[in-house]
Amino acid sequence: MILVVYYSWQGHTEKVAAALAERVGAGLAEIRPVSEVGMFRKGMMSMLGMRAPIQPVQADLADVDHLVVATPVWSRKIPPYVNEYLSRVTNGRGKPFSVLAEMGGSGGENAIAIVRKALEAKGMRFVSSATTIESDVDAGRIDRTIEEFARTIAKAPMPAV
Repeated sequence: MILVVYYSWQGHTEKVAAALAERVGAGLAEIRPVSEVGMFRKGMMSMLGMRAPIQPVQADLADVDHLVVATPVWSRKIPPYVNEYLSRVTNGRGKPFSVLAEMGGSGGENAIAIVRKALEAKGMRFVSSATTIESDVDAGRIDRTIEEFARTIAKAPMPAV
């Protein structure tokens, strides 16, 4: 089973995550904050690498063969809600993961590196990453990126049973 987990504030990351999940036949799970705070506070929390409370979401990967984390990019970092999710991931040792960063214009590589570091520290195996731009999501120009990213996921060896 492939699981695409995402957080989306304005809907861009949700559109990209849903398109990818449909393309690879994955389950889709949303990271939802317990409560939203203002954009300034969220931005500061992101810049500082902080975490914020989230509602229950599948973080136990015992039944997951490949995890995809889809995250927006805020101040070249990831939202505090994605940080919290990453801290909750269990039973991922040896399993592959990929990262999808959705951004306004730049910072995707740094955001991907943050997710990668957190999951590799849990013994997971990085496979691939992709980035999308908000204006391309709005214009419906993400098909090629999603198709190419989906191929990297499909080619990834699954964990031994």
